[in-house]
Order: sequence, then C-alpha cells, then structure tokens
Amino acid sequence: MNYSLEKLISIFLRQSEEIEDDLKKESDLEGLSVKQLQCIEIIFQMGNPNLSELARKLNITKPSVSAMIDKLEENGYVERIKSDVDRRSAHIHLTNKGISAGQLHDRLHQNIAQRLTKFLTDSEKEIMLVLFNKAIQSFK
Repeated sequence: MNYSLEKLISIFLRQSEEIEDDLKKESDLEGLSVKQLQCIEIIFQMGNPNLSELARKLNITKPSVSAMIDKLEENGYVERIKSDVDRRSAHIHLTNKGISAGQLHDRLHQNIAQRLTKFLTDSEKEIMLVLFNKAIQSFK
C-alpha cells in the first residue's frame, strides 16, 4: 500500500511516540516529560550550559528553563554549579542519574532509527540521509 507523504509522516510520528512511551515505561525515564528529556539531551550536548544558553537552545524563556531545572534538580538529574568567573551565574551539570537518562534517551533514538531503516538497503539509507538532511533545514 502506498501512502501520501502526510500520512507517512503521521504514521512515523505516532509510531515513534509509541516506541518512546514503551521504552520509557521499561526504564527510569517514565516520570520525565519530552521537554525534560530534551533538556537533558541539550545539557549533555552543550557541555554544562548556563540558564540563558539553555533557554536560547530550547527556545523557551529563562524562567521556564529555571522551573524545569528546579524539577530536574529535585529529582536528581542535574545540579547547579556556581561559576568560578561570575558567582551570580551557575552552570547546569548532569548528575550520574542525568547522564544515564541521556544515554538511555539516546539509545531510544537509535532504536527508532534502526526500526525505521530496518528494511532499507545501504543505498536507500544514503538517499534517506540526504533527503532528511535537506528536509530538516526548514526547522532551523
């Protein structure tokens, strides 16, 4: 059966959400929202950003990021470390629990990618990679 592009995207997103929900239930990530997982992922990628940097990257307000970090800190995923240069500023560091959550979330994404490309040849994967890279430009 051939689907329209819109239908394929809808199926892909729904399936990805279901996979993510199932894998979260099997792990310590179940209590984390999508935004919190995204925040943990970005902290890891950025290497201990401050609140302003994190707010810009997440495209949300600094008070919203601060509230999210408060919750993540309360649950043991992150900690605020005062800057050596400017004591008014703090950098967000992942705890061991936060690092584990980030690694688990990364494995979850790898699982989705493997399922998505399971029946593709290497050349089809290359074509998909080129097309996805081109399509993602509209999100930047």
